[in-house]
Amino acid sequence: MVADSSKKQSQTATHFEQRFNVAMSRARDRLYVVRSVREEELNPKDLKASIIRHMREPMKGHAKPTSDLHSLCDSDFEREILSRLLKRGYHVSPQVGAMGYSIDMVVEGKGNQRLAIECDGDKYHGPERWSDDMNRQRILERVGWRFWRCWSSSFTVDPDGCMADLFATLDRLGIHPTGEEVLVPIYTEHRVIKPATSEPERIKPTGSGSLDGIRVGDRVIVRYLDDNKSVSFVLSDDRDDVTNGFVSTKTPLGAQLLGANEEDEVEFQTNGVARRVLIVRTERNGVAA
Repeated sequence: MVADSSKKQSQTATHFEQRFNVAMSRARDRLYVVRSVREEELNPKDLKASIIRHMREPMKGHAKPTSDLHSLCDSDFEREILSRLLKRGYHVSPQVGAMGYSIDMVVEGKGNQRLAIECDGDKYHGPERWSDDMNRQRILERVGWRFWRCWSSSFTVDPDGCMADLFATLDRLGIHPTGEEVLVPIYTEHRVIKPATSEPERIKPTGSGSLDGIRVGDRVIVRYLDDNKSVSFVLSDDRDDVTNGFVSTKTPLGAQLLGANEEDEVEFQTNGVARRVLIVRTERNGVAA
């Protein structure tokens, strides 16, 4: 999140929404957001503020986890297997979501070891669902999940034998009883890193770009976000003539553009109305910055 308390131009335009969506939706296991700005320092409509709110409460509106694991199971068959696992001291989570699918239960061990358990043959996993279930399993196996399946008919005939096979599978994978109490899932973790005590060495720009942003004499192309109209002009120290392509730094817009960079959004007041523009392109001495 490239922003800090002194440089935090809002990003609300549609193309920013597309970029943020791509960045946020590609994570399959874990998402890290590194930032040097607080939410209260941002425009509430800024996409950066939305991400911070999401990271603080990613499961907003969802039911809180319950310590009554048996109530989360879909059938008595699942509850029986869950009871036997808990009795042995395994850490078990029923109805675990993964890539848009739901797994009957997951047994977890140390070192991120885990086994997915599917209970087949009840009303939620009848024979007519076998093809869909196996396709779902293949998809999840491709991203690292391992499965153990059991038919309700087999469990009815020989429950001890089925459980012995499950325990053997868990041992083989290095997943052992933990004896821990029910753990409430933690979806996010916030870490604060203290600032460096000395000023870091600044990276020198390469090419035609500049770290100091837009300066007097630069040509700037902006797009007004309220009507989607684009305007090109040269930022001038004293000349203000939009018709002929000049905007003065003494105007509200010009003052906000000084020091800004491409793809920043700046807001300014004109005739008592707040307007916002997106900096589409900048050129210095005829060369794109």
